[in-house]
Amino acid sequence: MKKTILITSVLFLSCAGLAAKPAVLKYSPDAIFDFVLAQKKQTLNAEIEFPKIYFKSQIPLKQFQDAIEKQWNLRPAEVTNAYAFDNNEIYLMDDADYYIKTERCMDDSLAHELVHYVQAKYQKFDMNDESLEWDAVDIQTAFRDQFCPTKPH
Repeated sequence: MKKTILITSVLFLSCAGLAAKPAVLKYSPDAIFDFVLAQKKQTLNAEIEFPKIYFKSQIPLKQFQDAIEKQWNLRPAEVTNAYAFDNNEIYLMDDADYYIKTERCMDDSLAHELVHYVQAKYQKFDMNDESLEWDAVDIQTAFRDQFCPTKPH
């Protein structure tokens, strides 16, 4: 009986360790931000507070829901990549399997959210303007193509 429990425990712990491997940033947030600023033709303004960055695996869902509910007019069922402009917070999914499956890296997600930060805080754009999303996607794609290719060329 003890042997069965021990084997079951070892198998469970082994599988648990494989289940939720977190992704990590390849580049510093400062380096990613420098890229975004250059793409947006902006210069660093030390008077504008840099957003806090939170990773899905390290926060309770309620924190994300509370930060984003007013902005999205709904209470999300899970943490996604997002910039909460009222709180000046960036939320990032950090599930490595997601980025492998989508042939992306977490760094390009951070670049995308930093574009929204620049739009809101540096450029003072109306964040309800849907065209701002296309700008963020374009810069995210440029970052991904340059800094996190998933396939050898």
